Amino acid sequence: MKIRTTIDNELEKLDLKWRNLPVRKQIRYVLYLFAFYMLLGVGVMIKVFYDLGKDDGMEIRHIEAPAVIKGDPISNKVKSNKNGRERE
Repeated sequence: MKIRTTIDNELEKLDLKWRNLPVRKQIRYVLYLFAFYMLLGVGVMIKVFYDLGKDDGMEIRHIEAPAVIKGDPISNKVKSNKNGRERE
């Protein structure tokens, strides 16, 4: 509870400082933060549209089996068994 009361006290101090600011300064701070938020949003949207517009030419195909490592006991076991039966 000590941490919670400390946080509450600090938030009350910040709220008191905010309320003591002149209204014009409060409005200016809110407008600056809003403008920054809008710039950030526009930047993200530009990046998304840029990435969507690029043609990477990625080839989509089936997943291939990984290369068998020589001397690997796990890959040898997988190689010698098929559906739980020994291969001949």
